[in-house]
Amino acid sequence: MRIGFDFDNTIVCYDQAITLLAEDLFELPEGVPRTKLGLRDYLRSEGREPEWTAFQGELYGPGMRYAQPFEGALTAMHQLVAQGHDLVIISHRSRRPYSGPPHDLHAAARSWVADRLQALGLFSTVGDEDCVYFLETRDQKLEMINRLECGIFVDDLPEVLDAASFPSGTSRILFDPAYVKRVCEESGPIRITSWIQLPEMLSSQ
Repeated sequence: MRIGFDFDNTIVCYDQAITLLAEDLFELPEGVPRTKLGLRDYLRSEGREPEWTAFQGELYGPGMRYAQPFEGALTAMHQLVAQGHDLVIISHRSRRPYSGPPHDLHAAARSWVADRLQALGLFSTVGDEDCVYFLETRDQKLEMINRLECGIFVDDLPEVLDAASFPSGTSRILFDPAYVKRVCEESGPIRITSWIQLPEMLSSQ
């Protein structure tokens, strides 16, 4: 079947990128956690909210050089391909940051995909059909999931999977490695906490 994946915080883990980029850009006190929430809370407490907004533009632009695939993601995706599945990326992110230098965030993401995934034989274009879609809005993302007739879609955001316009024929899988996202256990998406669970789940069906 065709399996669609979100990109940011589903395929890409930013933990290392946040730590390294924060060290590049700020002189942080020793006690500030080098994490997303730690950096955000520190900058806000110092009245530096604009710097936090600009940091996110740097993170999803040039800072992607520090980002890594989630543990097990590459192995799992190769296993899915070996099982005969067709993999696509369907993501929504703004093309330009809301603050700071006007980096092309779609180009940065495509460069990361080329270096970290396509170089390993994943998400390669077949004929005229693209396997990687970066869209500006959530509605465009949902429309693309429907148009590509994904049998499964994997996302880290419950609000995407629970959207009224999410395709009824697409199975929903929530990637929640920390097991902190709120979902309805009866009618909500299937939850996985590790990439390796996905090929195991499909091979048993």
